[in-house]
Amino acid sequence: MIFNDDQHFLAETLRSFARQRLKPNYLNRPPGRPDQALLDDLANLGVLGLLVPEEHGGSGATFVDAGIAGEELARGDFNVSTFVQLAAIAATGLRTWATPMVAATYLPKIADGSCVPAIALTEPDAGSDAGAISTAARETDGGWLINGEKSSVTFAGFADASIVLVRTGGPGAAGISAFWVPLDTAGVTRSVYAGVGGEIIARGSIVFDDVFVPGDHLLGEVDAGFAQAMTAFDFNRAVIALSCIGAGLESLDETVDYANTRHTFGKPLSSRQAITQQVAEHYAKLQAARSVSYDTLMLADQSAKHTTEAAMSKWMGPAWSADAIHTALRLHGWSGYGSDHHFDQRLRDVIGLEIGDGTAEIMKAIIARDLFGVPTHR
Repeated sequence: MIFNDDQHFLAETLRSFARQRLKPNYLNRPPGRPDQALLDDLANLGVLGLLVPEEHGGSGATFVDAGIAGEELARGDFNVSTFVQLAAIAATGLRTWATPMVAATYLPKIADGSCVPAIALTEPDAGSDAGAISTAARETDGGWLINGEKSSVTFAGFADASIVLVRTGGPGAAGISAFWVPLDTAGVTRSVYAGVGGEIIARGSIVFDDVFVPGDHLLGEVDAGFAQAMTAFDFNRAVIALSCIGAGLESLDETVDYANTRHTFGKPLSSRQAITQQVAEHYAKLQAARSVSYDTLMLADQSAKHTTEAAMSKWMGPAWSADAIHTALRLHGWSGYGSDHHFDQRLRDVIGLEIGDGTAEIMKAIIARDLFGVPTHR
């Protein structure tokens, strides 16, 4: 991927911020909503408003720019890159499908960090089979009433509003609509899950009990929400991959520095092919996955089909990054296994994205469907 001058500046600025401001706090950032100072920093850097139109306080940037932000911020704190992902999805949904009033109300708040958005699709009995969701909305005077439970929602514990996918029609994907739901609305309750990693993203469930949503909070057309969600997931799968790759490349950079300075039997570790070839292999794989991810985002910027490329990114990025981080941990010996480094936290966080937004098995099914030209069983 060849960046233009503005993109090079964005990458350099965010890498400096990530290493100087985010990385020192990665291991001790408290669970839950970050302090407003961090959100203000992200807003001032422009990363929350990258995909918010300029007339609504954003920069109207590209999907490639969002990928750069995800990659570079993840070098300092993998979980902070999640705020870029959710802001990008929400901004894309609102700018494309929201009514002018809803867009004008919420897009500036996403850009300035005063509204942290979530995306609520998964349910306890509908994960990979997203078309099987049962949370439903029925029409009432002036709007809709939503009932049901969403699970594994990133930022469930503290998000201010969410795109919520619900059933408004018949079975399957064709009967699903999308709504913009402020989460301070009566009838909304939340719970946060314990997990292996990603504590600050407050992954959890959101329960809707006769939650009233005004009619103008419908995004797009009735029963068209599933296609909208899949459009957003395609570009975001590449951003997720780049966030994982950023964490993996940072781990390899640290391992190169360590191998150059650590001596055993009178020689630096970097003099031993058994060490250097492992790092070289992981570096090559991450660069390959990085190229596919940026190609995916370039296609998205051109409004070209990129579903298969997104699936490739989402499969390779998290899986190969987890392998690279694991190797970096191991090559650092006991110090890598301890709390002196970030490897254990990175590994636990990245593994979560081997599941979220589509498992490796689902991604391979999408690739196979395109290759063979026929539906494939998941």
